Amino acid sequence: MAIEKRLLFVLLLCLLLLFCACEKEKPSFVADTDLAPVDLRVALGGEHPEAEDFLSDDARARCQQEGVTVEFAAAPDFETVGAHKVTLLLRDGQGNERELPTRVVVVEDTTPPTLVGVKEISALVGEGLILRAGVSATDDCFGAVEWTVDASAVNTEQEGLYSATYRATDASGNVTEQTVYVHVWAEKTTESQLWDKLDPVLDELIDDNDTIEEKCRAIHAYVQGAIGYFPISDKTDPVRAAYQALFVKGRGDCYSYFSAAMMMLRRCGVEYLEIERTHEPGKETHFWLMVNLAPKGEAARWYHFDPTLVDGGGAAGKGCLFTDAQLDDYNAVDPGFYDYNEADYPSTPTDIITQ
Repeated sequence: MAIEKRLLFVLLLCLLLLFCACEKEKPSFVADTDLAPVDLRVALGGEHPEAEDFLSDDARARCQQEGVTVEFAAAPDFETVGAHKVTLLLRDGQGNERELPTRVVVVEDTTPPTLVGVKEISALVGEGLILRAGVSATDDCFGAVEWTVDASAVNTEQEGLYSATYRATDASGNVTEQTVYVHVWAEKTTESQLWDKLDPVLDELIDDNDTIEEKCRAIHAYVQGAIGYFPISDKTDPVRAAYQALFVKGRGDCYSYFSAAMMMLRRCGVEYLEIERTHEPGKETHFWLMVNLAPKGEAARWYHFDPTLVDGGGAAGKGCLFTDAQLDDYNAVDPGFYDYNEADYPSTPTDIITQ
């Protein structure tokens, strides 16, 4: 009997040691280390986030890799505007649990989504319309949202000016609409067609002995005299825009002036840079140029060159060859008119050559 008791004691001791060894080798729970939750901002009436959405991408990936489940310890309040406590309950495969506190901020969403990449459309008769390329819609609460485009009024079998309307709606019912012009043309305008019309003009306008500055001033004056302002133009092709403004319609908007001057500068061999105003999606833009007045081999001398007839006269000399400082002066009168990404362009000289 004594031997049996000793054997039973030894057996129990072995089992106890084995249990302790297993407990020692048991992997630690990942949530005991560096998993950190994130606060979320959601819209009242919008889609409710899942518990895992309150973890960072890295933390979510680690939980999935190690078999850790994530759920709410209690149902969060997603129906009341304001900040609310959220408690996450994490559980691993061994039954270990840990609670992580975070919060959700519920806001009343009154901001409509933003349409990005919407622009004027151009097509030739008989061609299909490219309506969706580069377009998206985002919302400050819901991220990417669905959007539609209605081009039912466009007749691609007949040349003309039409319109299409883009529409985006978020989960709160806020709506954004943006209508753009759709230009349907009978045929493509080529550079050869433009040069055939433009070369006789340049022969009369430009002398072989003219300096670059003299060429620029002559082109600027001609464009402003040849084109009347009209707030619509096709902004998909500068060759067509120049041809239409100079030789067909005799009118156009800033893109028409910009394109006509650019094509004339190109034909005369003047070095130029294209600039478009930085603006919010759906807001008005503006186009102008910079020209290099230095002959080949000399240090560049870049000046702003805006041939558009701007209300109030625009920048110095109605936009002909003005400096960064003069551009800033005009921005003080008309805030944001000449906003652009200055780091992408050369600075102008400080000497003023146009008052």
